[in-house]
Amino acid sequence: MICIVGFMTNDKSKTTLLIKKKSRIIDYNVQPNMKLTESISNKTLIPFVLAFIAILTFHFFIDLTTDDYKYFRIYAFGYYEQGDVMSFLQWRYATWTSRVMIEFFTFWFVQFPTWIFAIVDSIIVLAIVVMTYLLFSRKRGIIYASAAILLTFMYRITDQGSAGYLVTMIVYLWPLAAFLPTLFPFKNSLENGVAPQWKTYVTCTCCALFCCNCEQVCIAAVLTWVAIISYTYLQTRQINKLYCLLLLIALANLVFIATCPGNSERAMSEMARLQITEPFSPIKKLALCIASPIAKYMVLRWHSLIVWAFSAILPLTIYIRDKRKDIPLYISMIPLAMLCSTFVIQRPVFTMLQQASAIQLSLICVLSIAFYGSIIFTLLYIGKDKKSFITKYGPTFIFVVGFFSRACLGVTVSFQDTSRTFFLLEYSMIAISILFLSDHIAKWKDKSDNGILV
Repeated sequence: MICIVGFMTNDKSKTTLLIKKKSRIIDYNVQPNMKLTESISNKTLIPFVLAFIAILTFHFFIDLTTDDYKYFRIYAFGYYEQGDVMSFLQWRYATWTSRVMIEFFTFWFVQFPTWIFAIVDSIIVLAIVVMTYLLFSRKRGIIYASAAILLTFMYRITDQGSAGYLVTMIVYLWPLAAFLPTLFPFKNSLENGVAPQWKTYVTCTCCALFCCNCEQVCIAAVLTWVAIISYTYLQTRQINKLYCLLLLIALANLVFIATCPGNSERAMSEMARLQITEPFSPIKKLALCIASPIAKYMVLRWHSLIVWAFSAILPLTIYIRDKRKDIPLYISMIPLAMLCSTFVIQRPVFTMLQQASAIQLSLICVLSIAFYGSIIFTLLYIGKDKKSFITKYGPTFIFVVGFFSRACLGVTVSFQDTSRTFFLLEYSMIAISILFLSDHIAKWKDKSDNGILV
């Protein structure tokens, strides 16, 4: 058994780690600019255990077999009886979607008993919660873990069943769970200067192959990995080989998505169903990109709870820092005020924004610019006094990635306010909320960073 104790010595030039293993003492010197990554203590595990029980219980109280589950099961049943999964994937690739790897897992889970999916999905959702806590909470402890779980559960109760719960989770949330592990090598290199080993390459490659099969996650991955490669090169003048490999995988997936005959067939069938006779002009495509991310939030809905929390945390963060009422504080309150206005103002919300008139679409664009523009301004204002480039612009970048992953769908013929397509945008709000809230909790607790117990 290994017992690790870390403490700060009077000599600020180093931190001494004493590792006792089989009565041997090994002395390691760690440079002061290397931040130790704390493990999750036994006490901190309590809220995660409770979270897993809650997630698993939730699965047995909802209907996992609605909407797309039924259609998918009918389509796949004949192939399943014959054990011919490859023919099924080829048919779906030619007529409907490029999500071949995702469809492979869906093919099997719609045939298995639902309790198997309930257990697997509960583990994956818990993994998202744990990784979110480890990636974005600046502090460790039971209070910070509980806050991260609470915020992530606001996302968890978001309506993910708009296409059938089982299918929606596999198509959207499972790729997100595969994307998050690819961020840890960068985090470890920043904190500990640790170079990735071959196991990291294998793990991240497998995660990239799966997560990039989802179009929105693939776009987010490209933006993120390009940013990591650029940052690493500017800081060290070295090429980050791991993220270059992951970027090549993501770009190859984008080509695969763009050339998939099923995607074009699906678009044509949806255009015929919506009676759209001609392609959109570039101006209307741009308008749809700007308008589509706001369509969901201009109607009061319980499943937008994380958006309400995020919109409240932004002005709270500015007020705690500045201790005064000023123009930046008022600007940061615009998103919250717009959400509150839905109590008294009934705005038209279109299931299909393509059906909106030019004036209506212009109005929705103005609302979207006001809502998201004030958020971006607030994030930049909060980070303007930070010394580190990442702490200064990191939250803004996270939000821009989430926003762009949703806005890019505006050029497609699809449901513009469908809840499941907002999953990355809302996840970016969760990540930023955890970053800010963990800082606030630390200040309220007046916790000192002079000692680290591992």
